[in-house]
Parts: sequence; structure tokens; C-alpha cells
Amino acid sequence: MKWDDLALGLYGDILLDDSAFSKAVSDFAELAVKIQSLRDDVEGLLEMLKKGFDTPAGRKFVNSCENNLLEPLDRQKLVIEHISSTLNDVKGEYSTVFTEYQSLNNTIRSYQ
Repeated sequence: MKWDDLALGLYGDILLDDSAFSKAVSDFAELAVKIQSLRDDVEGLLEMLKKGFDTPAGRKFVNSCENNLLEPLDRQKLVIEHISSTLNDVKGEYSTVFTEYQSLNNTIRSYQ
């Protein structure tokens, strides 16, 4: 494959679906909100358990639940937020690349 063939679009167009990127950004942001809501619910339930389990064993149980339930939710939320943010950044970067590619393609075609 020669660069000229690629630049002239003889092998097909490279497309960027902005709406797909936007939907993914939105979906991941929404998922982060749902994870936070789940975390809040779990935390509320643990607070209720603390009242009924006010013994050394009960405190150890609640502590274990906090470590094994809340911390993973916090980490997962950070990952989801990072994915959403990264997709948003990528959308902007690739949009520029493909816009410039199309401009270059048009310039090359105008010289033929």
C-alpha cells in the first residue's frame, strides 16, 4: 500500500463517530453516579448495623464490611471516572486528527 493511495482514500475512509464517544463519556459518568449511590446505600446500611452490633465482634464485622465493600466501590468509581475523562480527552484529540486528515486529503485532491 502506498501513502498516496491511503491519502487519496482508495482504501476507504477512516471515520470517527463523535456521538459514540459522547455516549460512552455520558454512560461512564452516569455509571460513576450509580456507583456513588450504591456506596452511599451500603454506608447507610453499615451505620444501621453499627447500632445493633455494638460489641467488639460487631465492630470487627462492620469494619471488615467497610474495608471489603466501601473501599472497592471507591476504587471502582475512580476507575470509571478516569475512563469517562479519558474518553472525553480522546474524543477531542482524535477529532482534531481526523479533521486535519480530511483537510490534507482535500488539499492533495485539489492538486490532481
